[in-house]
Amino acid sequence: MPAYPSSAPITFVLIHGAWHHGDSWKNVRAHLESAGHTVHTPTIPFEYTSGEKVGQTIHNLDDGVQGILDYIEEHKLDQFVLVGHSWGGVVITSIATKIPQKIKRIVYHNAFVPSEGECQFDLCPPFAKVFYGGMAAQSPNKTFPCPFPVFRDAFMGDATIEEVQAVHETLREQPYGFWEHPITNTEEFFAMPPKIPRSVLFADSDCTVPFGTYEAQAVKLGIYRFVKMEGSHEVMFSNPEGLAKNIIIAGRD
Repeated sequence: MPAYPSSAPITFVLIHGAWHHGDSWKNVRAHLESAGHTVHTPTIPFEYTSGEKVGQTIHNLDDGVQGILDYIEEHKLDQFVLVGHSWGGVVITSIATKIPQKIKRIVYHNAFVPSEGECQFDLCPPFAKVFYGGMAAQSPNKTFPCPFPVFRDAFMGDATIEEVQAVHETLREQPYGFWEHPITNTEEFFAMPPKIPRSVLFADSDCTVPFGTYEAQAVKLGIYRFVKMEGSHEVMFSNPEGLAKNIIIAGRD
């Protein structure tokens, strides 16, 4: 049996989740590239880099998504497999409403699937808005961290505490507005039959949200390929090789 699933070369665009950044995928990217695939791991901008708001925190989801759209345009990407992790599911859904003709397949990896008019907080248990909102209210730029005890147990319970600490130190503070800004114009994306093939890749030891949350939201996708593996929400760190192999299965024709 080959080390990686047999597949023609694929161009992947990997979109990170909340608190993370493009380099969060670096180990997964290395395994995908070693298997012959092209991989892009852009970082969702959390601050404006030009214009009157330069240096200010971005709180509008569309403005954050625009940073990824600019990256795709700059690199002239077309017919790529778009993968989103966690909150990245909201981001990739938004991207799919804007450039559906460029996306060959969309993959939700332990990711939220928003319906028309929903925001991230609508997809989480009610306590999330109270918990994270309280932290954001005390922040000068209305951002919030992922507390270490939460990250250690709910996000990355399949790693040693030293490994978790090393990852946690790389995380950014999440702009609150990204979670309260709703997604719109999704009617065409959710129409049946799907114009963009879609997959769901699920690591089954994820307890960041109540069990069954991601699976229940995936039903909105209608027809989709389902790929399951062992691992936590942060399997990109705890088992990057295994995740890379399953991303290929989820993304191939």
